[in-house]
Amino acid sequence: MSEIAKPVAVAGDWHGDVPWMRAVVDAAAAAGAELILHVGDLAVLWPGRDKGKFDRRLQQRLELRDMRLVFVDGNHDNHQELRLLQLDDEGLAPLRPRIRYLPRGARFTYAGLTIAGLGGAYSIDQEWRTAGKDWWPDEDVTDEDVDRLIAGGPTDILVTHDVPYGVRVKSDLHLPPKVLEASEATRARLRRAVDALRPASVFAGHWHQRVIDTIDHPNGEQTRVDVLDMNLSRDGNAVLVWPGNFPLRVEPLRICGSPSRLPCG
Repeated sequence: MSEIAKPVAVAGDWHGDVPWMRAVVDAAAAAGAELILHVGDLAVLWPGRDKGKFDRRLQQRLELRDMRLVFVDGNHDNHQELRLLQLDDEGLAPLRPRIRYLPRGARFTYAGLTIAGLGGAYSIDQEWRTAGKDWWPDEDVTDEDVDRLIAGGPTDILVTHDVPYGVRVKSDLHLPPKVLEASEATRARLRRAVDALRPASVFAGHWHQRVIDTIDHPNGEQTRVDVLDMNLSRDGNAVLVWPGNFPLRVEPLRICGSPSRLPCG
């Protein structure tokens, strides 16, 4: 299969940052992308006085640039309301006309690629958050989520929020043993999914750093893992992926133009 001209953009955590969201959408559109995959901690459906404000502005920007966005859930997302969304014929859950949620274990096809989702993660800051306000108990990846994903068969791209075990991310935080154990258990579940499906690429976020690594499989195949940085990382928050030949071509999407913060240079 030869490489096709239009790339897919993949973005890391945005945390409801409207100016940054606009800058990434604009950059992706300028690069020729028509679809953005998002790894979670997007902050749609965020409760409070301004509920829906980010969602509306994201929808407006996507309309302006004639683009669509498909996202998985992060740990800091409104899981309670996401689970109430109704699935469409592709197995995605429309939030707004150009914004759709990719539930855990679901997959869809785009430009000849099978793209699956396995969102969720364990929040190491749970004790400082309030249930139903900025934390939800359904945040973590479960064994049932992994089993459902594996049962669906092979996938080319796997979009997760947390990072599969064995990928070299690091944290300067000194976590209590129980918290560290819970976090590593999530990553072990993700690794089980990757070992079973052997996708060409995994895209993740959560750790707020840019890392590129590979997972080697016993049959000689490799999975490339791209961990994406958070909002305000001009060279690390998003990449472009070209459907077509394997391994997939992945290149940085340079972000600029976010008002008064990251000028182009």
